[in-house]
Amino acid sequence: MTKLQTIVLRFLSVNCYIVSDETTKRALIVDPGSSPELIQKEIDKANVKPEGILLTHAHVDHISAVPEIAAAYSIPVWLHKDDIPLYFAKENELQPWMSAVPDLPQPVEECPTAGLEFRIIHTPGHSKGSCCFYFPRDRFILTGDTLFNGTYGRTDFPGGSYHEIMDSIKNKLLKLPEDVIVHPGHDQETTIGEELENPMFA
Repeated sequence: MTKLQTIVLRFLSVNCYIVSDETTKRALIVDPGSSPELIQKEIDKANVKPEGILLTHAHVDHISAVPEIAAAYSIPVWLHKDDIPLYFAKENELQPWMSAVPDLPQPVEECPTAGLEFRIIHTPGHSKGSCCFYFPRDRFILTGDTLFNGTYGRTDFPGGSYHEIMDSIKNKLLKLPEDVIVHPGHDQETTIGEELENPMFA
């Protein structure tokens, strides 16, 4: 059985997720955007064994705790190849609140799985390499900043595209079963069925 835990981080209330196998305790950490001490506290409390970091995209608010978490557990980091330039960009910052992240580990090409069953869905639009992680057996998807409860991610950042994000949502995400629970990068969950009724995506 797969367990999903949400940690609401301090900066911009990013949702960081710990996905783990309840039997083996092997785990993945998705979008450690800030508050590394909080993430480590929750990992210790859950008594899981992190085996990798997955990033839905490379914007600074979703990656700033990557160096600390990767080093603490000696684990690799994966993100889509199209977001690697953004990941390392000096311009990837939100001044005056958050600077570009130093000492980021080089991403790996092969995505770690920790023995979990999921599918990577490339959903460009919020960024070139935005991805969602779909767990079909468990009927949930982690959508990062592509699909939110009632809306979609911003497309006015470099590499963003309204046309691409609408295509990603309508032709990839909304084709999933209606009972799939959507866990976004910020705010509250929704379902595919609820978003199918959203006139924004008609």
